[in-house]
Amino acid sequence: MKKYWKFAAIIVVIVLSIGTFHVNSNTSAKQYPEFVIQTQSGDVNEIKPLVLEGFYTDTSAMNYVNTNLKITSDGSTYNSRSFLNQVIGQPPTMIKELQEEYRTFMRGKTSQVSSFFEDNQILAYADVDYNMGSLRLRDFKFDISVLSKDDGNIESFTVEVPDGEKLEDVFVEDVQMVEDKLNLITQNMTENNVDFFYEKHIYTIDMVNQKISNHEAIIQVPEGQDDKRIDVQLIRTSPKKASEHLIFVKTEKKVVEDKESKREEVINQEFLSYNLATKEKEKINVSDLRLDENHLSFFDDSTIYFMTLNGQELLVTPYSLVDDKIGSAFSIPLFGEKDIVYGQMTTVKNGKLYVASSQMTSDIKGDVIVADADSGEILFKGQLELKGSSEENNHFELFINEMDVN
Repeated sequence: MKKYWKFAAIIVVIVLSIGTFHVNSNTSAKQYPEFVIQTQSGDVNEIKPLVLEGFYTDTSAMNYVNTNLKITSDGSTYNSRSFLNQVIGQPPTMIKELQEEYRTFMRGKTSQVSSFFEDNQILAYADVDYNMGSLRLRDFKFDISVLSKDDGNIESFTVEVPDGEKLEDVFVEDVQMVEDKLNLITQNMTENNVDFFYEKHIYTIDMVNQKISNHEAIIQVPEGQDDKRIDVQLIRTSPKKASEHLIFVKTEKKVVEDKESKREEVINQEFLSYNLATKEKEKINVSDLRLDENHLSFFDDSTIYFMTLNGQELLVTPYSLVDDKIGSAFSIPLFGEKDIVYGQMTTVKNGKLYVASSQMTSDIKGDVIVADADSGEILFKGQLELKGSSEENNHFELFINEMDVN
């Protein structure tokens, strides 16, 4: 009987602790300052669909506790986090919205945005399941689910990943639905004798017969050596818009050792396009750009956007995949602070380029800018500000780690 009393006492303590946590959270939330996007020029309606998410830290307190918040054109709101979310962290905005709207479908799904594809007709999901062998992962299988929004029907099934015995690891990087075919783009680590290779691989899923109809390695590179390594990056696109083309950046770096330091130097860089419909791969010629300075930041299925910081300006160079040529570059002035411009978050949607500073303090100003993605015309320019700033609440750090455009 004593052990049952001990068990009951533990349960009571846990319940009271969680209750105290919620009470403290709700009470302290009222004390958080409000952040606003102060208009400096342009039309405020341009930021109506913009949502910035991140966390706030009161640096005047010695505990440096981070509190999640969301900033829109209406101001800031602090997220009421459950005890579980405090432990495992909060999912991205897109995942939270899907969980609220499609509870049944989202049950048991990962919080990785890269595992989902959504349009007006379907919501598709793909992830990798595996069994742990004696020395490595084994028996890789794709876990696939597709929801039809018209009738609410859900198709779920698993398929074995081909040549699984040669694989060390598989990770889903993107899910695309093109011409009614579900395509999974993965990063695989494969073994060939004693050598290991990283590759970008594509698997085409036959939804009718629930099997893999085709698969191939798009790019394969050897594991890094002591003084050299090759990275291949899949450029991000909107998970809510089908992209017929995949864009990859292949970067070769060499380790350079000085007397006091060791650094990596880019010695070669290539941009590759892969067409999901035709299965054709081609090299993109951007020889007119200094690739050691420009970074491919976004792709909207017709235009690639190269961006680099030039002093206190963000220099944007569009490249048309349709015309196969570089467009006219344009500059976006940034606030910065003492000739230092901190990290910027960027995204492109509906022909508009959205820019927001990823960091803000009482000394560092934060940008929020909307520009025409073709001409660079500034449609809105604003600044993140702490409303009612005073000496008491002027010690803080604000980090933005997610930008979403509805």
